[in-house]
Amino acid sequence: MSVSVNSDGGSMTSLKYLGEERLWQGGEAWRGQDVVIFPVIGHAGEYEAEGKTFAPKSHGVARYSEFALVDTSTDTLTLELASNAVTKKTYPYDFLLTVSYALKKNAVKITYTVRSKSGVIPFYVGGHPGLSAPDGEAVVEFENEENPTLYPLDGEPVKLEKFKRFVANKQFFAECKTFQLGGLSGGNIHAKTSDGYVYTFKSDCPLFAFWSNEACGDYICIEPWWGINDSPAYPKKLEKKPFINFADENGKSFSYTLTIEKAK
Repeated sequence: MSVSVNSDGGSMTSLKYLGEERLWQGGEAWRGQDVVIFPVIGHAGEYEAEGKTFAPKSHGVARYSEFALVDTSTDTLTLELASNAVTKKTYPYDFLLTVSYALKKNAVKITYTVRSKSGVIPFYVGGHPGLSAPDGEAVVEFENEENPTLYPLDGEPVKLEKFKRFVANKQFFAECKTFQLGGLSGGNIHAKTSDGYVYTFKSDCPLFAFWSNEACGDYICIEPWWGINDSPAYPKKLEKKPFINFADENGKSFSYTLTIEKAK
């Protein structure tokens, strides 16, 4: 396994298993490959913080910022983003965001650590890896039978009947756009593609999102989130939004592990 990371945005640009590229390499269907999401998720509307109103860009400030490489070894990369005049235009807090990528055999563990440089700060954080999948299709299977809550982009949350697997494809995403599931048991999530690969995610995040371009693109995004897409129904104040996190000077860490293997 090998991973390449861009200091511009701090996210992955390559993820190879047995020499084969398994990260979407960008294109008309989606210009991205991976996103470090912080401190908001999705196309968030205006929010209030520190007595002011802010209009953030999609997925926050990290993806548009230059990270500094602060540590490297044969199997780990660590990058860091400190708040600055640009980030404060849409997120008023003083923070330090650290992202580390640690390789172990056929897996990569990605850890986000958020520290406040002054008081307690509210935020969302998460990942957005786009993984190679012919026709944007994968059979997603949960380790345990799940009875999750679906959070539509528009509308009220819906408690789903128990299920263990579903097929994510163009038709599926044409109907649901972004499939946001909360209340999962914490077991592994497996996604099998038609070219014989299995992606396995392990994380204690409160919500997983599944997304792909409904019209084109050979990829699927499986996204561990500590937060949720914004909705007009949610409070305007950032600290009052559902799934919000808080960190002080001691910091708080969030991680997920992605394993890649050939299907048996």
